[in-house]
Amino acid sequence: MKSFFTEQRIAFTERDIRRDPQAYREWRDRLHGDIVPVIVFNNGELIVDGCDIPAIRRALVKLKQPRKRQEQPPRQESPH
Repeated sequence: MKSFFTEQRIAFTERDIRRDPQAYREWRDRLHGDIVPVIVFNNGELIVDGCDIPAIRRALVKLKQPRKRQEQPPRQESPH
């Protein structure tokens, strides 16, 4: 996975759950980890399990799409 992200010039942070107890707890508790690697985008907005390059490419495309703004109720005209 490191080579894929490096070749694509995508910045990444590697965390080794075997050597980093905090990373292990996060993988287990927050990400419900049962497989490695777990690729986490935007602090958990998108997660890809395993070395699934097509799924990673789809996630990258999805992250590049503009986010939909929440619709706001129409403004009411002021009586004055």
